[in-house]
Amino acid sequence: MVSLKKLKSFLIFFEKHSITQKPIYENQKPKPPRTMSTVRTNSQSYTIDYINYRFAGRTNMSDYDESKQIHIHRRNRPYVWSHKMQADFLDSILKGYYIPPIICGAKDGKLYVMEGGNRITTIRRIMNNQVRALTDTEKARVINHNISLVTMENLTPKQEREMFRRLNKSIKVSDGQLYAMSEEDSPLIQAVLEMLNSTSYVLRARITDVFYDTVENDNDSRANLANAVAIVSGILYGPKYITKLYARQEERVDAQEPINKERIVSILSIILSIFEQANVEVPLADKKKKKTQFTVGYMIGAILYDILTSDDVGSIFEKWVRYIVMVRRGVENANEVLEIKGAQNIDPNKLKKKCFRVSVFVSENRIATEEELKQVKHIQIEDEDTEDEEDEEEEEDTASVSN
Repeated sequence: MVSLKKLKSFLIFFEKHSITQKPIYENQKPKPPRTMSTVRTNSQSYTIDYINYRFAGRTNMSDYDESKQIHIHRRNRPYVWSHKMQADFLDSILKGYYIPPIICGAKDGKLYVMEGGNRITTIRRIMNNQVRALTDTEKARVINHNISLVTMENLTPKQEREMFRRLNKSIKVSDGQLYAMSEEDSPLIQAVLEMLNSTSYVLRARITDVFYDTVENDNDSRANLANAVAIVSGILYGPKYITKLYARQEERVDAQEPINKERIVSILSIILSIFEQANVEVPLADKKKKKTQFTVGYMIGAILYDILTSDDVGSIFEKWVRYIVMVRRGVENANEVLEIKGAQNIDPNKLKKKCFRVSVFVSENRIATEEELKQVKHIQIEDEDTEDEEDEEEEEDTASVSN
């Protein structure tokens, strides 16, 4: 049980930061999208020799030259072609077969490859004899082979993201990777990355202690970024945005209004305080289980929902501390409480059901019935249709955090 002194101190904190007032997101509407610019597209055929001369190379290549005009776009994936694919590409050139164009976006006098990154990189490898040694006749044939270079000018950041996704439809791009594409122009993504990666972030030590060290600690699919977007966007804009799905966050990613960073810090502080108090009662040392606590589809999403939709944050604080302690002590059925059918595709309805189940379990030590859950609905669900959306991949949503 949380001490009275501890609760009073937190209630003073909540009042100071206006957390118990009506959530700020309720009357917020995204700003209308900015007018799209007129995109100019040009296609011209060049010899491989000319394209290779203008290509800067990849940043991890020994001959990378930043002064060159053609660069690999930051959204392009690492070079992945096998030696057989490279050899087949060379064979196509030598036989005079058609080679698909290299498509670039133009910006500040440079061209950034949006589609064709593997091809242009393989061209450099062929010219460096890294695929195989070429005879003089073969080299002459290669350097004089023509390839189309398509350039698109005046792309806005949003158009650039849209074009990149359309050009790479055959490649599965994760939600996290889509968010990473917006780090240069999205205030929301910049705020999330600051929370994840800034060593001077005001909550850095507490985040590391309660969950894990998030600084530059993500995988290729940017799963941690997607998870953090769900948390921060939910804090700023309400329960509808407690989701990793890019399709449901896109309007916020594109919005250009200033970010309320004080609100992010204030509500994250409440969430951290819940886990910190649970740590006082039952310490958690397992690093994997600590990291699981940060997964939006497990506890933190439901805790955030409770905070955003309640006028009594003190009760929410006490409820979740008690529940986390019960889970860690291995109380029978405690882990099952957060297992909601279809919970991988998070929406406010499912988060509310999770919160209700926790309330019932903490107060009555039982699992809420399906009949009871049918009566539990989020009161602002009208704009939150998720029937056609893909499931989020919450690999650790139901992982145990007991010792």
